[in-house]
Amino acid sequence: YGYFARPDYEYPPSCVVIWGLNPFDTRIGEYRQISEALDKGTRLILVDPRRNKLTDRADLQLRPRPGSDLALALGMINVIINEELYDKDFVNNWTVGFNELKAHIQNYPPEKVAEVTWVPAEIIRDAARLYATSKPACLQCGNAIDHGVNGFQTARASDILRAITGNLGVPGGELKWSPLPLLARHAPQISLVDKISPEVRARRVSAKDNLLPIVFYALPQRIVKAILYGDPYPLRVAYIQGGNPLLTFSNSQEVYKALNQLDFLVVSDMFMTPTAGLADIVLPVASFLECDGILAPPYYQIVSVQQKVARVGECRSDYDMLKDLAKKVGLGEYFWEDITQILDVIVAPGGITFEQFRKIGVMAGTKLYRQYEKEVFKTASGKVELYSSQLKEWGFDPLPTYYEPPETLYSDPELAKEYPLIFTTWKLAPYRHSGGREIATLRGAHPEPLVRIHPETASSLGIRDGDWVYVETKRGRIKQKASLSSDIDPRVVGLEHGWWFPESGLSGLYDWARSNVNILTNDQPPFNREMGSPILRGILCKVYKAA
Repeated sequence: YGYFARPDYEYPPSCVVIWGLNPFDTRIGEYRQISEALDKGTRLILVDPRRNKLTDRADLQLRPRPGSDLALALGMINVIINEELYDKDFVNNWTVGFNELKAHIQNYPPEKVAEVTWVPAEIIRDAARLYATSKPACLQCGNAIDHGVNGFQTARASDILRAITGNLGVPGGELKWSPLPLLARHAPQISLVDKISPEVRARRVSAKDNLLPIVFYALPQRIVKAILYGDPYPLRVAYIQGGNPLLTFSNSQEVYKALNQLDFLVVSDMFMTPTAGLADIVLPVASFLECDGILAPPYYQIVSVQQKVARVGECRSDYDMLKDLAKKVGLGEYFWEDITQILDVIVAPGGITFEQFRKIGVMAGTKLYRQYEKEVFKTASGKVELYSSQLKEWGFDPLPTYYEPPETLYSDPELAKEYPLIFTTWKLAPYRHSGGREIATLRGAHPEPLVRIHPETASSLGIRDGDWVYVETKRGRIKQKASLSSDIDPRVVGLEHGWWFPESGLSGLYDWARSNVNILTNDQPPFNREMGSPILRGILCKVYKAA
C-alpha cells in the first residue's frame, strides 16, 4: 500500500496483535504504549512460540512452530474471507486482486494450517475472528518473521490482514504519518546510487541471486562465498564498521575461514570483539556522545538531534575515517569536508540548518487519518494491491505462498530422526545484538547464555535445570546452560543470540564459537527468494548434556 504503517496505540485500538516481537526487551517505548492501551481495555493476541512479558495480559496466545508464520497468516486470511468478516466497503473500493486472493487462500484451511503450524484449528479461527471483528485493530510484527525463506511474503500477508479488515488509515488502526522535513534516507545525494552504471551493477556480488530489482545490497552469505571461492570474483579486503559478522552472519565457521583468508581486514569499533580480534588494524571509533548527528529511527516518525558533548583521546568518527580514506583513493569529491555540511543537506528540506535544528531538538510527523481518500495509495493502481502484478512481472509470487523451509521434520523426515528438536532464537534485554558482554554491569544482569527447554524434554534427555548442554545441527554444536520452563513447546528449544566471552582473552578470540548460535545456522540456498535472507530459526537440532 505504499507506506510503512504505524499502529495508533493512543486512540486506543480495540485489539492489538503482537507477532514475533518481544517489545519489553527490544522496543521499550512501544511496550509502554501497548501497556497503556491494554490498561484502557484493548484486547491482545500474542503470536510467539514462548511466553514473554505480555503473555499474562493476552486474550489469546498462538504458539506457532518457528518458521511457519506465513502459513498461520494465510490460515487467518482464509477464515476472515470465508466467514465474510472482511470490510466489504474497503475491499470493494480500495483494493485490487481480492478475487484472486479469495481463490488462493482456499489452499490454506485452518485444519491444514494447524498441521503445519501446530496451532489448533479452533485457535486459528478464534484469533482471526477476534482480530477481524474488533474495530479498530493493529497488527505489529517483529523481525522474527524475516528470518527465513518466507519472510518477504509473510510481511505481505500481514499487510493483507490489515487491509481486508479495513484497519488502514482509521483511528486506532494502522496509519500513515506526515513525512518528516528531511532528505529521504536513500536519496541519491547520500547513496550515490545514480553513480553506479548498469554495467557495474550487472557485476554486483549478488547478481546471480536474482533478488527483487530494487535490492542494491550484497548478501552477507554471498560476500563470504566470494572471499572463499572467488565466486563471482575474489574479494581481498574488508573494512567493517561497528559490526561483528563472526557472531552475526549465518554459518559462523565459514565466516571465520573467510575473514582469515582476506589479504587485509580493518575493523572500526569502540570495543575489541571476536571480529576485531581477526583484524590487521583496529580503529578506535568515537561514541555517539563524541559526534554530531541526526537520529531518524525506521519504526517511528520522529527525528532528533544528536549533540556532540565530549571528545575522548584520539577516537574519530566513522564519517571522518571514511572521508579521509576517500581522499586517499581519489574519491574525495563525493564527501563533505565536515559532518555538519552533510547534516545541513539532510535538514535542508525543512528550511533550516543543522545549527538551527540543535535548538529545535526534535521534530515529529503527524497522524494522517484516511489519507488515501485525499491522495490515493502510492501504488501503481492507487489502491492496496492484494495481488501484485509488479511481482508477477518480475517473476515472483503475486500472492503470498507458503514454502516449507529445509531442515524441518516435514521437509526432511530422515534428518529429523537424528535431530528431533527445532530451535528458535531471541535477543536479550541487557544487550544489543552481540554487543555489551564486555560491560560488567550488563553482564552482571545476565551473565551466562541460556537455552530454554521444556521440563518433559529435559527429563527424557537426562538434563536438569542449570546443566550445561550441547545444541547441535548438521554444521556444528554450541554450549549453553539449560533453563527449564514449561513456557515453550516440548518440541522447541530457545537459544540466546550473540554470545561471546571477553574474559576468555584475545588469544582465543574471546571463545567466539562456544555459545554462538550462528555456528548452527546455514549459509546455503534456499534463501528468501525476494530479499535473500538466510534461515536463522526453525532448524532441526538435537540437545544433549555436556560432558
